[in-house]
Amino acid sequence: MKSLKRSNDRSGAAKPLLAIISTQQLRRALFVAFLFVIPNVIWTAQGQSPASKTNSDTASNGLGSVNGTKTVVRIHDRVERSQNALPLPTYRATHSRSPSGEICGVESRAAHGQVAPNTNGGTLDPVAFINPTTVTASGNVAFNSQVDGSDRNQGVFVADSNGTISAIAIGCGAPGGSGDTTSMCGDESPIGGHFGGFFFGTFFTPDINEAGDVLFFCDVNGGSSRRALFLHRGASGQIVKVAAIGDPSPIGGTFGAVGPGSLNNNGQVVFLASAVGTTNSDIFMWDNGVITKVAAVGDPAPGGGTYSLLGTESAGFQDGTNIPVGPVPDINDSGQIAFRAIVSGGITQRGIVVRTGQVDEWYVKVPDPTPIGGTYLDMQAPSINNAGQIAFFSDYRPTPDTINSGWFAGAPGNWRKVIVFFDPIDGGQCLGLAFSRNPMQTIDAAGNVVFWTNLDSNGTEDRLVLGLTDGNFLIAARRGDPTPIGGTFGTMDAWPAIKANIGTVNPATPGAQNGALSAHMVFNHCPSGTPTPTPTSTPTPTPKPTATPTATPVVTPRPTPTPRVRPTPPPRP
Repeated sequence: MKSLKRSNDRSGAAKPLLAIISTQQLRRALFVAFLFVIPNVIWTAQGQSPASKTNSDTASNGLGSVNGTKTVVRIHDRVERSQNALPLPTYRATHSRSPSGEICGVESRAAHGQVAPNTNGGTLDPVAFINPTTVTASGNVAFNSQVDGSDRNQGVFVADSNGTISAIAIGCGAPGGSGDTTSMCGDESPIGGHFGGFFFGTFFTPDINEAGDVLFFCDVNGGSSRRALFLHRGASGQIVKVAAIGDPSPIGGTFGAVGPGSLNNNGQVVFLASAVGTTNSDIFMWDNGVITKVAAVGDPAPGGGTYSLLGTESAGFQDGTNIPVGPVPDINDSGQIAFRAIVSGGITQRGIVVRTGQVDEWYVKVPDPTPIGGTYLDMQAPSINNAGQIAFFSDYRPTPDTINSGWFAGAPGNWRKVIVFFDPIDGGQCLGLAFSRNPMQTIDAAGNVVFWTNLDSNGTEDRLVLGLTDGNFLIAARRGDPTPIGGTFGTMDAWPAIKANIGTVNPATPGAQNGALSAHMVFNHCPSGTPTPTPTSTPTPTPKPTATPTATPVVTPRPTPTPRVRPTPPPRP
């Protein structure tokens, strides 16, 4: 990946976020991300206007004088946005009752060094702490991984609750977006040619449903299109195309770019795609081979006005292409679709829309009141469960002159705070959070929300947490605690997912057995009265003589695309 574009989706001035990312190091163990803070850049990252920054100067200047504490918002992978906020009174009720349930076990699913099936003896190199997973209610996880020791050196895999790893699709050659069009040692593609380079990191996590269908995204060499979104059907093992560059769009013309999406248990997919000549994207749905429009720029918004921006994030690559990467919409099993929208001329400037049938409804919008006082300022991608409840990360104004951020959940008429900056948690306070991003499902069927936080200003106290509907927290994993494969939990990926009682943990694992540098894991949330399950056995990783476990794994990076920024034209008022 060579650039990240984020539209300034509120004011008329474009302010690019300069994010320099070494992509191959992002995929490997040495990841370097530089966030250059220029005037107003952190407000561009969260979609705020210069006026918002001006109004927050008091909070920004006062933070250091209070206690010198800094807070950060993780945007993607290791890219962070500085957070301007004052320590404020917390709004968490003190509970005399016990939490509803417990974390009753953490199990490994796939570790660095394990044999990667269908790769001629290659081994997994997942770099789990910067590559999230998605999960099913039975505990199967889907993930992208590089493969060491084989020409078939990358792909998408599923690991089940018995420890069996299956290959969904295998590619080869240079990574996605590199411009490599000649490598033909990958699996055959349903659009002709062979799977080539895959894309890694937060934006490109594959999705999985209860039927074992897996939604994934990759480049194709020698096919009818250079790049596409695909669906592996669990029942038949067949891979079908969802959408590809050059396909006809239901709103006219062709897709100039296709992005990632989310999948429900009925095999329906919602995804982002852009028309030729633009990096802003619209939202579409695929259902058994038929693509329809969900929402496009210019469509009427609920309550008046029109949608002016929907997909506001685009990543650029060495081959000169761009991919719309967020915020990705979500879809539940009833077909309800949740997405963040920016509006012109309506009753609000932005908010979260849920489509039920063909009716769009504002679930939450600016400047609605939050459940803890103050008003919402901005929202990120919502996840939606089958009860129609959503979970989302949001900036809000506790007072007209202060800004804070945190996680909220619920539905109209029944909202709750999950956690906000400076809340007490696990003997410390919340100093790090991450944007909500699909397809990582963050809200379970009961409304509990899984999230990552950090308790240390230097980012060394990772926690993986389940925020319960009763207001309590259950800690699923702590940095420094022992892992199921030996060693300790190191840095953790900031985008966990949850289905039913199973959530994901994707950490570095310094000191693990056989030099496993990282692993994809799951935790079990056992409701009160549920017997503790017997942990499943963990396959022993294939020994790698040259691997040396350290807190920060070190490898030799391969050649990587050179990042640069593409300016984004501002939306017309």
